Amino acid sequence: MTVAISNFANGAEWLSSLCADILPSNSWSVVRDSSSEKVFGLPGGAGFVAFVIGAGVVEIQAFPVFDPGQPVSGQAGTFSYAYSPFLPRFVLPAGPVKVWTLVNSRRLCGVIKSGASYYSFYAGLILPFGSNRVYPFPCFIGGSGEIGGSKESAYPFMSGGNQYCPKVCLPTGAWQIVGGNSGGSSSFTNEYPYSYSYAFVHPFDGKYHRLRGKIDGGAVVYPALVVSSGRSSDTDTLNADDGVWLGYLDGIVAVPQGRAAESLIVVDGVDYLVVPNVSKASETYGLRLS
Repeated sequence: MTVAISNFANGAEWLSSLCADILPSNSWSVVRDSSSEKVFGLPGGAGFVAFVIGAGVVEIQAFPVFDPGQPVSGQAGTFSYAYSPFLPRFVLPAGPVKVWTLVNSRRLCGVIKSGASYYSFYAGLILPFGSNRVYPFPCFIGGSGEIGGSKESAYPFMSGGNQYCPKVCLPTGAWQIVGGNSGGSSSFTNEYPYSYSYAFVHPFDGKYHRLRGKIDGGAVVYPALVVSSGRSSDTDTLNADDGVWLGYLDGIVAVPQGRAAESLIVVDGVDYLVVPNVSKASETYGLRLS
């Protein structure tokens, strides 16, 4: 496992370090290394994570099996390119960055700080409520969504818009949008509109801003639970299932609000970094630094 806190000249330099050193040193196998696509196999044959590199952004994709003869867009079991929302993505800033990078055998997550903005990312498996037999590919991919604009929002929060929002692979092997439209707002002072046929991350699904500390002033951390949609839809089969608690995001927690960005919350000897929702300093989540 790696927990790296480093400074880089720019986002591209960090990405080079991630792909050449950090992921391989954690037994993520390199199966494709081109200028536009980086594909890694998770340890133990648990699936594949891909980074599609564009101009200043990285798109995240994932799939259970890899065909070396196909581009990322042609791999079986991916989030469908035929469907209107795009892949989750995060920014590769052109200037100096500070990056918190967390890698284990299941997932990559972390945050890239550029100026006063924090671009979060998650790629890999969650901690599922089920065995490999019943949930063979419990994968979640998420970034900071829209770049600029009112709907820019990190993956744990109500995603604000259905374009670059997170995606989760269901036990059936189908993918589901996480957060989706969210009523057209990324503000966590709103309540998530459960009438939409989208998954969500609890307790980020509404009134999260009311979370505060314990009566003694200490902090409580809350697991980030991925919940699939229970709304059936005759016209939107990609986002219809029976509505179940899928599992935890690995290393991501909800924290009491009102804490300073980059401050640490320590619970039972474990450090949690307070991370803003991109540039929204009043909205924060916790990143476990272990």
